[in-house]
Amino acid sequence: MSKKIYKLIVQSPGNMRYCTVGDYYKTKTGWDVVSADLKDPDYNFLILVHELIELYLTQRRGIPEPKIKKFDEWFQREKTKGRFRRFKGGASLKLSPYRREHLFALKIEKLLAKELGKNWKKYDEAVDITSERIKEILKNK
Repeated sequence: MSKKIYKLIVQSPGNMRYCTVGDYYKTKTGWDVVSADLKDPDYNFLILVHELIELYLTQRRGIPEPKIKKFDEWFQREKTKGRFRRFKGGASLKLSPYRREHLFALKIEKLLAKELGKNWKKYDEAVDITSERIKEILKNK
């Protein structure tokens, strides 16, 4: 296996590529793993760990990032049409190309939140608020 470089980035919600609080993408030098700034270092860390685990597993299993991004964007479009109301994100859907990897990363994220003494409900609310901010910013671009 060749050497890979993973760069962890916390950035303004306005700089996210699409409506997501966590993202990853290939660059010339490796992979950027990104968290929208949730204004709490522990929350940002939780997002970054989730994304890094998900990225590693999807790469190991041959699921290309463009396929993941395409699915996520499709899900967001469908959600604006009123579909999938029960779901915050599409990764948990059975038809998601990276469902297994996402759910595993989510388990680790929840364990880590508990270890950090973070209330999951408050963390989830911060994620929702930031997601809404990103959605509004993208709508106005």
